[in-house]
Amino acid sequence: MRKIFLACPYSHADRVVVEHRFQLCNSVAAKIARSGSVVFSQVSMSHPINAYLADLDRAGIGKLWAPIDAVFMDVMTEIIVIDEPGWKESSGVQREIEIFKNRGLPANLWSEVSHEFGD
Repeated sequence: MRKIFLACPYSHADRVVVEHRFQLCNSVAAKIARSGSVVFSQVSMSHPINAYLADLDRAGIGKLWAPIDAVFMDVMTEIIVIDEPGWKESSGVQREIEIFKNRGLPANLWSEVSHEFGD
């Protein structure tokens, strides 16, 4: 059984873009789960909670989630990155990719592996 940490760019000045990324993560996570794999979608978890963290700026939110993400990354055996616009520029996504690569674990792009999870 695959254990996948799902990564996606999240932060953006336009709330419509942020909401699109959240919905996209949910859709991809559902497809992965339906295939029988274990998936942790950090954006799916954090987005609703972030509404209750209005007192924190982007850096503060990132600092809050980093150790939580680390716990999940420790038990996952691969990362899949939703390669939507902004993924290459996302420092969070790049950091997560490096963590998996440094552990000798696969780091894949969704556009390249989506076919592995059915229709």
